[in-house]
Amino acid sequence: MGFQVDPKYFDYAASAPPWQGAVDEYCEISKSFYANASSIHQQGKATKQKLLELKKEFCDLLHFYDGRLLLTATGSEANNTIIEGHLNKYPKGKILMAMDVHDSMWYASRKHLKSLKLFSPEKSGHYNLKKFVKALDADISIVCVNHVSNETGAIQPIVEIAQLCDERNVKLMVDGMQSVGHIPVNMDEIPCTYYTISGHKFGSVKGAAGVLMRDENFEPLIMGGKQEWGKRAGTEDVAAVASMVKALKRSLEVMADESKRLRQLKNELVQHFEDFPEFVINSSEPDLPGLLSVSFPGFSGREIVGALSLSGFSVSTGSACHANEMEPSRIILSMGRTDREAIGSVRISMGIGTTDVSVKELIEKIIELVR
Repeated sequence: MGFQVDPKYFDYAASAPPWQGAVDEYCEISKSFYANASSIHQQGKATKQKLLELKKEFCDLLHFYDGRLLLTATGSEANNTIIEGHLNKYPKGKILMAMDVHDSMWYASRKHLKSLKLFSPEKSGHYNLKKFVKALDADISIVCVNHVSNETGAIQPIVEIAQLCDERNVKLMVDGMQSVGHIPVNMDEIPCTYYTISGHKFGSVKGAAGVLMRDENFEPLIMGGKQEWGKRAGTEDVAAVASMVKALKRSLEVMADESKRLRQLKNELVQHFEDFPEFVINSSEPDLPGLLSVSFPGFSGREIVGALSLSGFSVSTGSACHANEMEPSRIILSMGRTDREAIGSVRISMGIGTTDVSVKELIEKIIELVR
């Protein structure tokens, strides 16, 4: 990568270490295109042109040819933008939401409860298409789902879900934070309305995120200037977009080999955990090759994470957005697990810096903690 990534870092799903090329690109573009892209002088126009080129390049890498990339600063902002924008545009609209979505979508279960209908994943963590269709009532105006679960790594049947929504003229918002850069994503085959992304999940510098959108019928969340076609005010961070493009290119280059390597490391983890009579694997194929959710009933996942941290290992109980909470994971609960299993869940996510040695060391330490 150009710099040494700590092999004891097992929290790639929260944030991946940046590719050296992505960091270098950020620095170079920051020095070369520092003008405001909205300015009408020559330097401003040059920066605007560079931004447009980068956006097209990013979209082309994901085979997205029939829409626009709306820039945001974070993935949470991207998800909030569509949910709030949709309900502000359509106050009587109804949302069908999967119960395993990230907190940046799940907040709607508190704020917009009367506008919300929920459906749960199966015990495997995957969506059941028959149950999904049954839940897709005539008054639903938008569906909110994951492409990949941020906690279990479950890869959802997103092409089929998108086709079902498209056939019924229902808008579909897909959270693609954990999919882009980790599994093949062909937007030409996914007829969704909105697909949200975040660069730091696949090795960009932080601050680059957005929505791949085929529909602009929503109210802006951030208002002010006319940037992003009036849908998101604020000066665009051209260097961060350049970093995101570079990171996606590199991630796609290594994807096939890394997927195979990480799947082998994950299988090694599972084989060792099978020695524990009460352990529960929460991840089931099809899933991300480098992400494993496992529950140790009778133990606290948060305490396991804390003890591992003292030994230099970085793992999590789930999404970093609620890592300090003592409550059982709602995502694990939504799969039909018990409170005891959900409280004892730990998420181990691997990436480019993970080694055979670090995995063996992690296994030994976990065995020491839970025996």
